[in-house]
Amino acid sequence: MTQLMNAVVLTGYGGPEKLVYTQVPKPTPQKGEILIKVGACSINNADINTRTGWYAADEGFQEILQDTKTNEGGKATWNQMGVKFPRIQGADIVGKVLEIGEGVTPEILNQRVIVYPWVRTAQFAEYQYVGSEFDGGFAEYAVVPATNAYPINSELPDTQLATLPCSYSTAENMLTKARVSARDTVLITGASGGVGSAAIQLGKIRGAVVIAIVGANKEHLAKELGAHYVYCRDDQLAANLAKHEITVSADVVGGEYFSLVFKSLVVGGRYVTSGAIAGPLVELDLRDLIYKDVEMHGGNRYEPEVFQNLLGYIERGLLNPPVAKVFPLSQMQEAQKYFQSKSFFGKVVITPEPNP
Repeated sequence: MTQLMNAVVLTGYGGPEKLVYTQVPKPTPQKGEILIKVGACSINNADINTRTGWYAADEGFQEILQDTKTNEGGKATWNQMGVKFPRIQGADIVGKVLEIGEGVTPEILNQRVIVYPWVRTAQFAEYQYVGSEFDGGFAEYAVVPATNAYPINSELPDTQLATLPCSYSTAENMLTKARVSARDTVLITGASGGVGSAAIQLGKIRGAVVIAIVGANKEHLAKELGAHYVYCRDDQLAANLAKHEITVSADVVGGEYFSLVFKSLVVGGRYVTSGAIAGPLVELDLRDLIYKDVEMHGGNRYEPEVFQNLLGYIERGLLNPPVAKVFPLSQMQEAQKYFQSKSFFGKVVITPEPNP
């Protein structure tokens, strides 16, 4: 008899109604794979972007992300290849290894692990992502390649560790690509979100001066994480940024703020981006790029070394990821609506409910 598990299944592109809490067959690990009992898995922008068809949109980006407009042609994902439905999303898997497939060393059984979400191939362009190209952690159990699971030694609960694989790794990758060091002053946009709040802590670890941009009433939270200067997105932002010699801009916002963020860089500065929550279409004055000799980097795929560095910070007690709210798996629609509100600081985390 087939064993069943609780899961949230994305049935197609569209609104929250496309997220169906149901029972599906419990997966079985194949050669080189392991079965994880999921302890927690957090929500990321990629989950919303995929469901709404944002990746394939040409306009109306904010309306699409808020489910007030439908992208009828939205048939793409982050890699423009599309999703095979039904799909279980969720890249940020933390849990316990219960079963192993052929060829997997038994030492990993019963260990608490955290999953590196990029499944690497021989071609960099063909990397796949957990919860996008194959099923992820918005379920009681998940199967992943054994090589993607790292035993973790930390006193942090699963809910905090589940903030790491996407947001913190993305932030670490951004700062790595921009070669951030103690000599830098780093500007972080969207600093109240998962990636932005991670970048504050990771910049501090590197000894950099950190400038955080947040929404109103979130300034004290960014300060508590270690930001040296915190500014609101208001009409004083340009004047406030002009007080600093900014060498690195770590941008996850884009949109109308791109020009200001880019122009704020010193000669020889570095700009790195991994998101565009305010919109992906921006205006760039090429003179700012050319005559200031600015470097530009995209930060999406990252190598295991970035993830391993991050785990080292955790095991040394250098990170304390903020969790805004925890939802049970059955309330995924409500959790995504809360995530879309952007009224919180930190991460939104999902915890599975056992199948009775």
